[in-house]
Amino acid sequence: MSLFRRSSILSLVLAAFIFTLLLKNLGNFSSEQSYVDGQDGPSYNPSLFSSGTAKPAGGNYTRVLVMARLSTEDASWLDKDLPELPRKIYTVDSPDYSGLPANKGNEAMAYLTYIIDHYDSLPDIVLFFHPPKKSWHNNIVLDADTAITIKLLSDAHVMRQGYFNTRCHLDPGCPDWLHVDRPKWRYDLQRKPEEPALSSSLFHDLFGSDVAIPRAISQPCCAQFAVSGERIRQRPRRDYVHFRDWLLRTALDDKISGRILEYAWHYIFAGVFELCPSQHRCYCDGYGICFEGGEQGLRKWLDSFRAKEVLDGKLQGLWRGGDKGGSKKFKKLKDQSGRLGRDLDEAREQALKRGFDPQTRAKECGREWHEGDGF
Repeated sequence: MSLFRRSSILSLVLAAFIFTLLLKNLGNFSSEQSYVDGQDGPSYNPSLFSSGTAKPAGGNYTRVLVMARLSTEDASWLDKDLPELPRKIYTVDSPDYSGLPANKGNEAMAYLTYIIDHYDSLPDIVLFFHPPKKSWHNNIVLDADTAITIKLLSDAHVMRQGYFNTRCHLDPGCPDWLHVDRPKWRYDLQRKPEEPALSSSLFHDLFGSDVAIPRAISQPCCAQFAVSGERIRQRPRRDYVHFRDWLLRTALDDKISGRILEYAWHYIFAGVFELCPSQHRCYCDGYGICFEGGEQGLRKWLDSFRAKEVLDGKLQGLWRGGDKGGSKKFKKLKDQSGRLGRDLDEAREQALKRGFDPQTRAKECGREWHEGDGF
């Protein structure tokens, strides 16, 4: 009898231990906190790169916008919204590929070619963006608008960080996203079609035989980012030639090779394979939109935004069903949506006013600040 009791106790202890491990692992896979608040960690590898220094308050930064487009894609909005911004636009399906060696690897070929060709004459800030003015690749708080994104983007922040992914929202791409030699049964071909190609052989061919395979490769999508000229030149030009040569010789479909590099820019420019920063810090220090309450304030705004989307969806359903605004239900939903919209605009305006103060930005983001610092 006593043996039975000891065995039972041991079984219970073992079961409790296994259950605890399962809960911990499940938390690692599905934690909402990770998606909202980001992950703590370095913004660059100090053994490969050094931090940058922003200019004093009022200092001017030189910029250039680099873009890859199809001939069918409209980028004429640039003339209206950003007429003074210098730009280099590659039309990748033109007869001469706009000077590109080939139309391969989506935007990556254009990005790397610009760096290779202008390595010795780079401006302070290089902006890499897609052609659409409006896109889900952009940020919700910035109306998903590329022009607004570029106008509010802090050059001083890019100088300090060196590399800045302009998308603040972490999904898709973070956390724990791509894995080298992923078991086939764990593929997510809908969200990560490139993962089956990410073998250890490909990894070392692209990044070097001496680079250790990381636990995961993670950063927010979608190949739109800003890099300081100083940071670009902290890698030798031959590295960028190597990455472009890999694109030129790979037999992978353009969609796959381009997506692999989409989730590799943070390693190329920051030397880390996992870079999933706080959404609040991204908005606050990157764009000067600092919600009261930090992460919780941003979360509250995003919750309200999604609530308005639900109301607007119901209104559209009623309209398609023949209710053109005359019913009490329609008017009630429209009134609720209108109030939410005004509240969202007011909260965002207040966040912009808070973020206009450079000391507030620094304090909100845990960064040391001195009188006269630029932002």
